Amino acid sequence: MKRRGQTPAFQVAPIDSLRALHEGLWDGERSMVRLAPGVVPGVDISSLNLHAVRETALGAFLDLRDGNVDRAVVALRSVLALQYPLSDWPWSGTFRVTAEQHDPPGADAVEWVHYDPNWRQFVGCILLLCALEYSNVLPVDLRAGISEAAERCVVGEPVDRIAHWYTNPNLMHAWLQGHVAAATGDGDLLQTAHARVDMIVGRFAKYGDVDEYNSPTYDGIDMMALGLWAVHPPTDAFARAAATMLRQIGARISALYHPRFGTSCGPYIRSYGFDPTRYVSLSGLLYSVAGEPPERVLPSPIDADTVHVHDLYFLPLLEHVAPALRPHLRFDPVTDGRHHVQRFGTSVAQSLLRPDLAIGWDRGRRHDASLDQYAPLTVHGVDSAARLLAFAVMVPDETAWVDCDRTAEDLFEITAVARAGRVGLRIVTDGAVDAHGARIGPCELRFGAPADLIEESTTPRGREFHVSWPTDRVGARLSILPD
Repeated sequence: MKRRGQTPAFQVAPIDSLRALHEGLWDGERSMVRLAPGVVPGVDISSLNLHAVRETALGAFLDLRDGNVDRAVVALRSVLALQYPLSDWPWSGTFRVTAEQHDPPGADAVEWVHYDPNWRQFVGCILLLCALEYSNVLPVDLRAGISEAAERCVVGEPVDRIAHWYTNPNLMHAWLQGHVAAATGDGDLLQTAHARVDMIVGRFAKYGDVDEYNSPTYDGIDMMALGLWAVHPPTDAFARAAATMLRQIGARISALYHPRFGTSCGPYIRSYGFDPTRYVSLSGLLYSVAGEPPERVLPSPIDADTVHVHDLYFLPLLEHVAPALRPHLRFDPVTDGRHHVQRFGTSVAQSLLRPDLAIGWDRGRRHDASLDQYAPLTVHGVDSAARLLAFAVMVPDETAWVDCDRTAEDLFEITAVARAGRVGLRIVTDGAVDAHGARIGPCELRFGAPADLIEESTTPRGREFHVSWPTDRVGARLSILPD
């Protein structure tokens, strides 16, 4: 991964970067926010002239906060017009991802391709927060439209669509259900909302953490959603649950965050990257609103071409709920060893933090969701020139699962198992990888057998090496080298 030396201080505060970004992406003729180039690196987004629904809603919250009510009102009207009507289809009540997105092709529609079901939760919560905070400046008909849209988000959500382990939409949907129930006086819906809260809290009590454990993709949105429970609780049950969960999740985030590297120690169930200065992450935004220097946890400068820049639009929401989050987050320097273990049944995630090293490893996890973002082994360290670096082992399509175990103090064994006759590993690093392994900063990675295929590519995460073998199982060994 990317190596960093001394990172210069931010010349522009992140919130001011967002304001500049918003001004540049705002399309007054369409009354919406254009999709930024950094959303899909390497693709000429400007030629497609797409308009983002979620970021338009988030931009409206920013504008309301800044007093730009007229622009916020037209933006919110544009978003409301892009909600699907209630129907028997699985996209009932959700929103288009872009204004230009075609209607789903009926029975041939593919979830996440032709529609995003989670936009009910994301866009619904953003709209409802706008109404809760700024009802005094919004026109009466717009407030009514937001209330109706929130109700459609709740009614349109299929009963069993959100899996119990899928934390972030469950947190947001429960909040929507609670507020819609309170607004409509629907006692049955309120019981349903409380049942979802009980389910979330029950799993949390069983495992001691959320299923979306230690994820740069999810930690920020889970904490934001719990912040909504705390700041705008539909009932006391939400407030009590938020107090418990924020305290425990905050303690885990605090324990795993390594200030020298500006990110949490792995392993990561889901991550878009490993160097926080390379892309905008929700966790980076969370760390910044909790007091970490933005140059440590976010790219600098931030503009429309920054990778994953659309998540910067969540900054005003995180700032809004930050008073409920900050008391639970404390980012102390790592001056000695920290070892953290988290179990989910047969899955065991472990993290080791030292002053100049953070290494995370996972074993026993068997899942198929978002495997392209799963990193069962991550390392953050320094090279011989004291430059910061990060690398990770990830799972390619032909591999069913990867287990990592610590077999000695500074020795880790990696086992990869194939789906059908060929097995591989994805190594994300700025170093060199050959058929036998790699030397990366303070670590040496050695394969149990020479690989017969190595494919290198450049991705938003950095350089990736897809290494594979014509066998059903392969082993590798990671050694932490002495100083």
